[in-house]
Amino acid sequence: MKDKVVIITGASSGIGKSCAFEFSKLGAKLVLVARTEKTLKDISIKINQNGGNSIISVTNVSIELECEKMIKETISKYGKIDILINNAGISMRSVFLNLNLSVFKKVMGVNFWGSVYCTKYALPFLLKSNGSIVGVSSIAGYKGLPGRTAYSASKFALQGFLESLRLENLKNKLHVLIICPG
Repeated sequence: MKDKVVIITGASSGIGKSCAFEFSKLGAKLVLVARTEKTLKDISIKINQNGGNSIISVTNVSIELECEKMIKETISKYGKIDILINNAGISMRSVFLNLNLSVFKKVMGVNFWGSVYCTKYALPFLLKSNGSIVGVSSIAGYKGLPGRTAYSASKFALQGFLESLRLENLKNKLHVLIICPG
């Protein structure tokens, strides 16, 4: 991982935050992506004070232009991308009958479209570096769960997208990994 450029979406908490510290220990150059600037700054400062190399990008992954800007900032700073970890995600709990469709759209926007947007703009650089795309999914991407219609749909969509992307790029040396923690 030494000097590999790793973008981590959803880096302000949970899996993303843990990945940031672990990849830093391995010598990666990090781009920490989330919506919360203060939290990202705190994480980046800790990483950099311990000898790591990280920058932040305050980005709402559900907004295409912000994802494109984040990728451009990464290239401007580091000149390449080796790994994109699509980790940003939100959950929901409500039976579909009572669910406001705006919640469904928001969950799809972050969990599915956020990964699509980041991947679209990072892909040319990942192909150039024989890089890797990681999608953080869920068991809910294999089996629909009650009270989690939007969440399950977003994870099913993410997995279908990444599986298709993997097949399209078998001969291009692009690595695509789907992980389902839990």
